[in-house]
Amino acid sequence: MNKTWIRRLNLEDLDAVAALNTQAFGGTEEAAITRHLHADHDSLLSLVAHRHDELVGHIEFFRILIGGKPSAVGLGPMSVLPEFQGRGIGSSLVRMGLLVMAGRGESIVFVLGHPEFYTKLGFSADLAKPFEAPWSGPAFMAQAVNPGAPVAGELTYPAAFG
Repeated sequence: MNKTWIRRLNLEDLDAVAALNTQAFGGTEEAAITRHLHADHDSLLSLVAHRHDELVGHIEFFRILIGGKPSAVGLGPMSVLPEFQGRGIGSSLVRMGLLVMAGRGESIVFVLGHPEFYTKLGFSADLAKPFEAPWSGPAFMAQAVNPGAPVAGELTYPAAFG
């Protein structure tokens, strides 16, 4: 039976997650970001997807400050092994993470990623446009996950994003 399941990351998973990110992105930058977020205790939620005994996907959620206050969440990196992409694993990781963030009372989540993928999951570049951030354009998107989300402000990302 080919079942995929999702669970919280354990710290002993970090090497496997680093290898997964390196394979999925073709470089080590995302692996370094994930390690840095965990080392600095900036990770809010980190989920992994398994298929049998193999780790096949990962997603990271971290705190973003708006105007110096902890008012938002960032999503990323999110990765799926290349041979498992297109099977809904990434979408499931995003949906699960957004559900947890909403349940925790978070109000808005930002992502820098593929517009075709993230707009299908409810993210909008228009919602992110009024925010001052290191990024802009159609790949910089946001999604309100609870009422009362901020509508503008200056975003400060964790040190992991340099």
